[in-house]
Amino acid sequence: MSPIDLLILALRGIVLILIINVVFSWIRFAGGRVPRYNPVVRFIDRVSDAILSPIREVQNRLLRGAGMGYMPIDFSPLIAIIFIQFLIYLLYGLR
Repeated sequence: MSPIDLLILALRGIVLILIINVVFSWIRFAGGRVPRYNPVVRFIDRVSDAILSPIREVQNRLLRGAGMGYMPIDFSPLIAIIFIQFLIYLLYGLR
């Protein structure tokens, strides 16, 4: 397995973590319980927050600059997944 294949595998794992985090947020929003003290849930939250926080900051700056102060829908997971999929596509070209 080449280093590019390992990187593609890691990026796919990050996409999976982001999707799981979105599902957890939907469960929490619906009133369900996702145990935050669980080590797996904490790992998923940490990894996804590390990726999504910079995107959220840029998104908030752009929205404030456009005159929209608050957006009730968080598009940062979608933006991150699209960007990661683009990176995977570029890495397939390097193989």
